[in-house]
Amino acid sequence: MDRTQLMKTYVLFVAALGALALAQSLRTLSLAHVDPLMLAILVALAAAAQRMPVFLFRSSAISISFAAVIASYVLYGTGIGVLCALVQAAVNAVTPKRKPVVKIAFNSGSFATSAFVAGEVFRLLAPARGDIAATCAAVALSAFAYFLVNTATTALVISISERQSFVAVWRTNYSWMPVNFLATAAQGAALALASQALGVFGVVVFTLPLAVAWYSFKLYMAKSSEVRARNEELQSVNDMLRRTNDRLEESHLSVIGALIGALEAKESRTAKGAAQTMFYAVQVATTLGCSDDELAAIKLGALFHDIGTIGVPEHLLRKPSALDAREWAEVKAHPVIGANLLSNVPMLERIRPIVLSHHERFDGTGYPQGLRADKIPLAAQIIAVADAYQAMTQSRPYRPALSAKAALRELRANSGTQFNPVVVEAFIKTVVGERRKSARGAESPHEQVYQQAVEAVRVAL
Repeated sequence: MDRTQLMKTYVLFVAALGALALAQSLRTLSLAHVDPLMLAILVALAAAAQRMPVFLFRSSAISISFAAVIASYVLYGTGIGVLCALVQAAVNAVTPKRKPVVKIAFNSGSFATSAFVAGEVFRLLAPARGDIAATCAAVALSAFAYFLVNTATTALVISISERQSFVAVWRTNYSWMPVNFLATAAQGAALALASQALGVFGVVVFTLPLAVAWYSFKLYMAKSSEVRARNEELQSVNDMLRRTNDRLEESHLSVIGALIGALEAKESRTAKGAAQTMFYAVQVATTLGCSDDELAAIKLGALFHDIGTIGVPEHLLRKPSALDAREWAEVKAHPVIGANLLSNVPMLERIRPIVLSHHERFDGTGYPQGLRADKIPLAAQIIAVADAYQAMTQSRPYRPALSAKAALRELRANSGTQFNPVVVEAFIKTVVGERRKSARGAESPHEQVYQQAVEAVRVAL
């Protein structure tokens, strides 16, 4: 059964219950002891109160006309109570504007059923006339029965129409109301007792507390609506911030993708050397006891350490002769360029200091900040040694490649000045060990480590 059909079936069911309640009430109705003037006052009070309901958070509303219904069945029995409730329904049909026939049928059924159940509960529990305490207790229980029937039928129709949990709808709209409802019921009981004791004068006197109850309802709902409006505004702002954050995250990931693409394009001819730099940097870091997080940062740092060279003219990087002062200044800018690129990517922020510092020297004469010794991130010092070795063992337009032994001698010669001595010794030990493995025919995992690092960044995309 689809939602529309379920809604129609439920409305017909509630309307049928109301019709049965009315039929049973008429069958037992006796007008012999009904005071016409008092009945007219109660009907007028119910109509006037229903004409000025307090609207709730959804499509439901409440009014103090419930007090008139209480007074009517306390004074004259269930039948008069149901008739008074139908007056509520008739006024509700055109308040604040004319409602569809289906909604009129539902409201009439709900009002009549609620009044019938409440009236019968009171009839069964009502004490002999004069016992005020017992009368108030019976009124309280009957009012609670009215409240449960009325709010449950309305909450269920809302939950069906809006596809929400019945419990959630009831809690949102009605969980705060029992005390207010019982207070209104007490006013209704007082109205009935005043009528019995003082006649019309008592009814007039006790109408004032009903007006106060109505005003308190209205103030409460006005304040609640204001709070809800503010909450909805905050929710709207939060949604906007979330969408903005999502767009920023997408742009960050796009930047990563662009960096990876630029890196692969740039390293297409030297991927083997880049893989070697990363492999040795990771091996040295492991030897020096770096943590898993530090190893991950070193992998990314080795992957991106020269990304800033995409901002350096290619002819300067490939120039076969010495660079002049202006050209050298352009080349020396690449750590800053790379660090600035990474500053736009939050997930790569942790390697920004590595990229910025990989050309610093142990003695403080490096660039771009002139850091020295332990002021230079250890990861940057490790990558600097691995990168220098890779550069020396690769051919360049302006010089031939050095042998591995010659490159290692050069590293040791610059230990303590350009490079961290501890890192150099760990690096030499690593290279010698790898070369011995290679001599025994073991396959080098350099390229595998490099591709794993590239793929790890791709996964983040």
